[in-house]
Amino acid sequence: MLQFRLRELIAQKERELGERIPLRTVSAATGISVQVLSSLNSPSRKIVTNTAYLEALCRYFVCTPNDLLVFSPDIGSEESCHAEKLYPDRIQPRDDG
Repeated sequence: MLQFRLRELIAQKERELGERIPLRTVSAATGISVQVLSSLNSPSRKIVTNTAYLEALCRYFVCTPNDLLVFSPDIGSEESCHAEKLYPDRIQPRDDG
């Protein structure tokens, strides 16, 4: 499962700036809603997101995707799985008809 490290990155930016950074500040700077940021910030939720959000967060925190995301469990410790099986409640089935 991919997990976002928003808490750690926000805490790091707060130390650098010497001030608290609420999610609404990150939202205003990135264009990502507070609701989505809150979901990304939850360590137990499986989140489906897009590359525009990843890029916006990387630009805001001046980091790379490797800094933003953690993959757990280690690659190879579980079988590969189709995206629809990983996130069945989040992905809309395609209509190939």
